[in-house]
Amino acid sequence: MHDMKRKMTFVPVGGLANRIRATLSAIALAEKTGVRLDVIWFQDWALHAAFHDLFSCSSIPENVRISEASILDLCLSDRPRKKNFYIPVLFQRLMFTSCLYEHQIDDIRKQHFDFEKWAVQGRVYMAAYLSFYPYSSQLLHDVFYPVPDVLSLIERRSSAFSPYTIGVHIRRTDNVLSIKHSPLTLFFDCIDKELSGHHDLCIYLATDSEEVKQAMRARYKDRIVCAESQADRGSTKGIREAMADLYTLARTKKIYGSFYSSFSELAAEIGGIPLTVVTI
Repeated sequence: MHDMKRKMTFVPVGGLANRIRATLSAIALAEKTGVRLDVIWFQDWALHAAFHDLFSCSSIPENVRISEASILDLCLSDRPRKKNFYIPVLFQRLMFTSCLYEHQIDDIRKQHFDFEKWAVQGRVYMAAYLSFYPYSSQLLHDVFYPVPDVLSLIERRSSAFSPYTIGVHIRRTDNVLSIKHSPLTLFFDCIDKELSGHHDLCIYLATDSEEVKQAMRARYKDRIVCAESQADRGSTKGIREAMADLYTLARTKKIYGSFYSSFSELAAEIGGIPLTVVTI
């Protein structure tokens, strides 16, 4: 039974992998505590795509609703920040018993905050980009199932795999830590070792850098399989391409991933495969 008076409003924040993991935590928490959960999906610079343009949920729990953000949600449910002059916080103080915002989650998680006790207070609000509560792999596959268009991209890319295909995820652009701690030369070292033991090696490359694509193709020629289009967070098509990358990486034997990237971690989680974080 779900208590109608107890309700959690949840706003997932950040890029694709961050949102998936944070939303799964919220759903698992709602399932455990019996509260109703409203997930409100905003589009912004980090992820410019509607939830239903990416995922066709095979079985969302009955106490959970996932909806696209409305104009009203921008005032009432968005996370308060400089961009919206912190206006939502005025409404949220009136509407909710308790609010937790994304900048608080990591600290309280490390302090073993009791999320279950917090969730059952009445009407509560949370915005998060981190996994803060354990969830099952079954839930991951049920809730975040790619729409047919994305599935066909995944099938097309993975059809080029050899019997021994590894995944390589090289994060660049705005991720300063990945650039600093996971240089390209270290990825070359890992791939060269794989190549010495596997003559049929195929490399599925997921990257947001055209320079990295060129360097990898120059070195490994037609062993490289990757998306032909350029990475683009600013369109639904670009996010669908990134999602196809995520789920195609998950079909490889193992992943060599970038430092401080939840994308690599989630791909390994989806596929149930080993992840090696390539770092200095």
